[in-house]
Amino acid sequence: MKHLYLFAVLLLINLNSYAQATDFLTGLHQPTDILLHDNILYIAETNAGRIIKVDLSIPNPQPEVVINGIPVVAGLAIKGTELYFSQLNGQNSISKIELTDPNPTPTVILENFVTAHDIAFYGNELYIAQFGLDRIVKINPNIPNPPIVEVITNFETPIALELIGDELYIATYIQNKISKINLTSPNPAPIDVITNLSLPVGLEHRRNELYIAEAGQRIYEDRISKIDIRDSNPVRQTVVSGLYNPTRGLEIYEDVLYIAEDFKISSFGLPPLSTEEFNIENIITYPNPTPDYVKITGLKMPVNYRIYNTFGSILKQGLVADGEELNLKPLLKGMYILILDDTTVIKILKK
Repeated sequence: MKHLYLFAVLLLINLNSYAQATDFLTGLHQPTDILLHDNILYIAETNAGRIIKVDLSIPNPQPEVVINGIPVVAGLAIKGTELYFSQLNGQNSISKIELTDPNPTPTVILENFVTAHDIAFYGNELYIAQFGLDRIVKINPNIPNPPIVEVITNFETPIALELIGDELYIATYIQNKISKINLTSPNPAPIDVITNLSLPVGLEHRRNELYIAEAGQRIYEDRISKIDIRDSNPVRQTVVSGLYNPTRGLEIYEDVLYIAEDFKISSFGLPPLSTEEFNIENIITYPNPTPDYVKITGLKMPVNYRIYNTFGSILKQGLVADGEELNLKPLLKGMYILILDDTTVIKILKK
């Protein structure tokens, strides 16, 4: 009986360690990046030269083409109703399209901009990982011919970005680690979060969980790992294994992890996050109205937040902890909606 119990424990450990994803969308042509906006999942198909989308809120969604004729797209980002994308290998540009246009035409923001992999918005500034130039830069795409501002240099092979609050997490491909910088600092210095990974290529977060796509295993043994970013020395845990060449594409929608692999999108169900420590009645947001910031108290753990304007566009998002201030200085005067942990809706007046 003792041996049987031990076998059952080992079997359970083995199953947990090597959980498998299921196919969600197959027959794709190297989906390099995916991006979730509300319930719409945008997919950049590098070899097909197009961006498609699927609606995750409906069963068995069918892909729709957003735009054709844009080869080797590397990274995606959304600001309001505009979809931004970077292109590599001879295209070498940062461009955007208007998503409300039924036949969008790309507008080039930067030309001759080499090795631009992942991109991410922080406020009105677009941060860009320049893989081959070993640096993170930023631009303001609202300015014609925007100047390129260096954020970090001599930072070897940055490939994936993930914004959590005011901190930008960066996956470095060759150095096999995740670092972070605080974007409120005038001279941000990288801090190592976790090392000894295996070719990290993609990042996504859910509250304090940071999910990492690692493409350095053997064929069909690549994996998705996760760490707790609250830990000073986080321990890597395997979430999904048995993958084939995952890319930057990682997104989470309603506790389902979507993973871009070479020729498909896979999905994997995650355990629901605990709501026991999230008591809506204890949350206080002040000052409100406010001229420049709001402070949130009553949280027992960090939670995801999103700030929307009255047109439904996401202006700011990330992770917020108890007592932390959310900077609203860049926003115009008016009414905004703050959503905490997808459960609490708070109206904020910027005066």
